Amino acid sequence: MKKVLLPLLLLVNLAALAQNDKPGLRNRKWFIPDHLKLHFAGNIGFLSGGPGYVSRNKTLETDLLFGFLPKKFGGDALITISAKTTYSPWKIHLKNDYYIRPFSIGAYLSYTFGPQFDTKWPSYYPAGYYWWATSFRPGAYVGGKVGRDLIINNRRKQFEFYYELGSYDLLMISYVQNLDYLKLSDIVNLSFGVKMAF
Repeated sequence: MKKVLLPLLLLVNLAALAQNDKPGLRNRKWFIPDHLKLHFAGNIGFLSGGPGYVSRNKTLETDLLFGFLPKKFGGDALITISAKTTYSPWKIHLKNDYYIRPFSIGAYLSYTFGPQFDTKWPSYYPAGYYWWATSFRPGAYVGGKVGRDLIINNRRKQFEFYYELGSYDLLMISYVQNLDYLKLSDIVNLSFGVKMAF
């Protein structure tokens, strides 16, 4: 699995760098990403970043993010790869090409590399004793965005700042099973990010 994911990530990043930078050239090959993101926190690394794609109607985004958690924050230095999808149904235009997307909802699946994480529990555990894999984490989030459309060198560009409030499967299940002891604030995390569309 690790031998496949890392080369795939490198190929996607190379595709992002392979764009034709001639001013005025608006058509892009289908495999070239629409944007790049830099993301802080959110259970996918202390800092993560990578390319993404947007749907034709500009409401659905899909991202592939490569993340890192330094040893001083996580006990171990961790590397993650995450696939995220975000749906933002409404865009409200403001003055001077600014806009807000007041509501976004999304989900992600992250994979953490390392010998201490398992995709399948070792055989010495009874079958069905643990139902989750330690290397994969699915999660969900809600958030919002503020951005601006710009024309630079005859090309339309877009800059966005976004926030997300999210959690992942194990925390959500713990919350449901311990309603008398846990609050939403115990399982929800806040993350921020910036997006540059080109």
